[in-house]
Amino acid sequence: MKDLKEGNIDIEPEEAVAVNARFMLRTMISKSICLKNLMTVMRRINPSIMLVSEVEAKHNSPSFVNRFIESLFYYTALLDSIAEGMAQDNKNRMEIESVIYCEGIHSIVAAEGCERVTRNVPISVWRAFFARFGLVELELSTASAYQACLIVDLFNCGKSCTLDANSKCLFVGWKGTPLFSLSAWKFNGQRSKSSLSI
Repeated sequence: MKDLKEGNIDIEPEEAVAVNARFMLRTMISKSICLKNLMTVMRRINPSIMLVSEVEAKHNSPSFVNRFIESLFYYTALLDSIAEGMAQDNKNRMEIESVIYCEGIHSIVAAEGCERVTRNVPISVWRAFFARFGLVELELSTASAYQACLIVDLFNCGKSCTLDANSKCLFVGWKGTPLFSLSAWKFNGQRSKSSLSI
C-alpha cells in the first residue's frame, strides 16, 4: 500500500466511486506509512462513500496485560457466538477456530514488534484518525438498522446478537460485548445527505 498511487486505480470521469474497507485497515496500523498513503490516495480519489468494518477492541496496547485482558473478553464472546451458531464438528467452525482465531490470538498475545500484525483499535481511534484526513462520519439510516435487526431475527441465536448505535455507527456484538463496528464516511466538502441507506 505504500506504493499505491491514484494512477493505479482506473476511474472514468464522473464515475461514482465507493470504497469498502472490510477488516483491512487494522492490518496497516503497524505500517503507518502504508495507512497514511492509502488515506492520501483515497482523499485524491474522493469516493462518494467509504464503508468501514473493523474489529471493535483495544488490542494495540503496548502493555501485554492490557492486550491479554482485552483479547480474553473479545475472543470469549466471539468463540461463544460460534459455539452457539455452529455444531462442534462443523468443518467451517474448526477451520475458523484453528486458523483464523488462533492466528489472531497469537498475534495479539504472543507476538511483539513487527510480528504483531493484528492491532485492533476501537472506533474512537478511527474517528480521530479519519478526522485528520478530512473524513466526516455519515449517519446510517434507520432502514439499514431495521434491516440488520430483521436479519438477526432470522437465526435461533439472534437474541444473543446485539446491535447498538454508537454515535453514527453500528456495533455488532454478542451478549453485550461489541465485536465489530460498521461505519460510513465521506470526505469533507462533498455534498451531504442527512442519512445514508446501505
